[in-house]
Amino acid sequence: MQEQTDGRSDVIVGLILTGVAVLFFVLSFSLPVRRAGLSPTTFPRFVTTVMFVLSVILVTQGVAKYRRFRADLRASGGAANTRNAHSTTSQTAARRFALRLILLSLLGIGYTRVIGALGFTVATPLMIAGTMVLFDERKWYRIVLVAVMTTVILYSLFRLLFRVPLPRFDLW
Repeated sequence: MQEQTDGRSDVIVGLILTGVAVLFFVLSFSLPVRRAGLSPTTFPRFVTTVMFVLSVILVTQGVAKYRRFRADLRASGGAANTRNAHSTTSQTAARRFALRLILLSLLGIGYTRVIGALGFTVATPLMIAGTMVLFDERKWYRIVLVAVMTTVILYSLFRLLFRVPLPRFDLW
């Protein structure tokens, strides 16, 4: 069950991600440019542009949610009970978000440590499955399906299309 927030966290996270997207887009200009074929700047610029657009959408949704929340609060007379209940819910949601962010960061660090030994095709589905469980997905068949399909798509994209060498498991 998803907890309702007033939209402020969406605005904050969206603004942070917008800044990160702009930073990485600007940094992509320092990459070498190739005239033949796909330039090394193409993929980072594409990803950062998509990230920028999605972040702006998140900020817009957060602002709209905050305005609805304020309007509902005014309509209810701004009761202290509503504010206290919302404050408790917001604090709980903020703690859950912080805990998930820390756990996701640890999962990412662990992924970078084991990918060399386990290889891309073993470590990546484990990382994706762990992320899905962390964000409350409980249907095992959905976890397996998404983890495997995402790994196949990423492997096909990077190894077969872009010819990027990916870490391999030593036994195969």
